[in-house]
Amino acid sequence: MGREKKPVKLKPVDDDAVKPVPVRLENRETEGKEKAGEPIRLGPHPHEAHISHRLDLPSKDEGELRTHQPGVDAIIETEVATPELLEHNWGEASTRRHSVPWGWFLLIGLAITGTLVWSLMRVHTARNQTERIRVETESTLILEEKAEREASQLIDRIDKTIRDFFNTTSVEALTRLVRQPERVGPLMRRYYAAQPLEFQRLNVIHRLRPLPMHNLDTFWMASVSLGNSKTRHIILEIMESGEPRVDWETLVCYQPMKWDDFAAQRPTGTSLDFRVYVERDSFYSHEFADEKLWTCFRLTALDNEEALFGYARSGSEEAQAMLRLIDENDGRKASLILRLIIPEGVRSPRGVVIESLLSARWIYIVPPDPGF
Repeated sequence: MGREKKPVKLKPVDDDAVKPVPVRLENRETEGKEKAGEPIRLGPHPHEAHISHRLDLPSKDEGELRTHQPGVDAIIETEVATPELLEHNWGEASTRRHSVPWGWFLLIGLAITGTLVWSLMRVHTARNQTERIRVETESTLILEEKAEREASQLIDRIDKTIRDFFNTTSVEALTRLVRQPERVGPLMRRYYAAQPLEFQRLNVIHRLRPLPMHNLDTFWMASVSLGNSKTRHIILEIMESGEPRVDWETLVCYQPMKWDDFAAQRPTGTSLDFRVYVERDSFYSHEFADEKLWTCFRLTALDNEEALFGYARSGSEEAQAMLRLIDENDGRKASLILRLIIPEGVRSPRGVVIESLLSARWIYIVPPDPGF
């Protein structure tokens, strides 16, 4: 739609109209001069010196102001500037001036990579250690549970063996419950032939504990209370089959004959094995008067009154071993099994010869040599 055109009209001018009055700015310098009709000049304060500051230039006729007058083609560039190229050039200049420190970036990257690898290795090691600890803990718990179960079963077997031993009156039944039955069986039959086996009711087992001997953990000791109000101490050995067996010889303190009878009768020419207390002594008389030839020991037995003097060859293996065992017992008497003999024709009333030391205790850890 076209725009509507309006007709051009002339506007009359009124010459009689009132002209506007000019506005003048006054200050203390123009205030008196305007009234006097003097022209006003703007300049420095009349008290200031009239110093002219002018820039002197050479005349155009004397020489050119420039050594080279640029042409229009230099003022108006004909080429079109490309912003992308200009920015690219700026980057090139920056690159030329300051090279990028790629070595530092590589070093930082290697450090970060090494840290990550180390962390992963630590995590892997920690996981392996945790798994190992878990497996070891489970294994320990399993072993402890197994050991506890086996210990409980062993105690039950020991309890049954002790009760069967004291609740029987059959020598043959006892033989099946003792250590070294091949050697001890004949001793039991001879012993109970002289004094019949009596029934001894077992009341209670007071104490049961391991009894280490010769670095072995297969021996146990039990304290039992019998029906006749007697308390007995019994030693047992756990055999390879796991069955407990009673040491009958220490229970009855077996002797080939009563010690007091041996001291009184003094059978000659016969070697006998006795369980005796051994102490050092200095009683040298009759055939054993030479102290350089003999070493003297005082011998006693359990529940007997008589004391005999045993003599071993000075410097012999038996003499040195007995002296060492007494010293290890702080000089007190030692409980030993000795093989003794009274030679024929000996005039000493209490002297016996010590042929050999059979055991450092009143128990045979291993069966003695039958050739002794």
